[in-house]
Amino acid sequence: MALGLGISASEQQIKMAYKDLVKKCHPDVTGSSDASAYNRIVEAYNFLCKDNGNIALTHSKVVGKTTKRQTASNADYYRFQKKAEKAKQRKKEEFEKKQKDFAAQYEKQEADYKRAMEAIDAIRVARSIQSMIWANGMEKDWDDDKN
Repeated sequence: MALGLGISASEQQIKMAYKDLVKKCHPDVTGSSDASAYNRIVEAYNFLCKDNGNIALTHSKVVGKTTKRQTASNADYYRFQKKAEKAKQRKKEEFEKKQKDFAAQYEKQEADYKRAMEAIDAIRVARSIQSMIWANGMEKDWDDDKN
C-alpha cells in the first residue's frame, strides 16, 4: 500500500497518513523532478476516498505544486450552466443589436446615396438645359430683356 495503512483504517487515519506522506514526498520538498512516488500517494488517497464515497480534496498529478480544490456538486454544476446560459444569451443579444445597428446604418447610407444621385441628376438636367439655351442663342435674347 502506498499510504502504509491497513484494511481497517479509519477516514481520519487515511487523511493523516496522506497529509504526512504528501509533505514528505512532494517534488518541491524533495527537490527531485521524479514525481512518481507523489503520484502513487495521490492515486491511493483518491482511490480510498472514492471507495468511502467521500472525496474531500484532490490533488492534480503534476510535478511541482499541488492544487487544493473541492469537487463540484450538482449545485455548482447548475450555477455554472446558468452562468454559461446567461453569457450565451448576452452574446446573442449583443449580436442582434449589432445586426440592427448595421441594418440601420446600411439603410441610412442607401438613403444618402439615393439623395446624392438625385442631386447629381438634377445638376445634369440643369447643365443640359443651360447648354441647349446657349446653343440656340436664346441667352442673348434673355440678356436683352433684362436691360
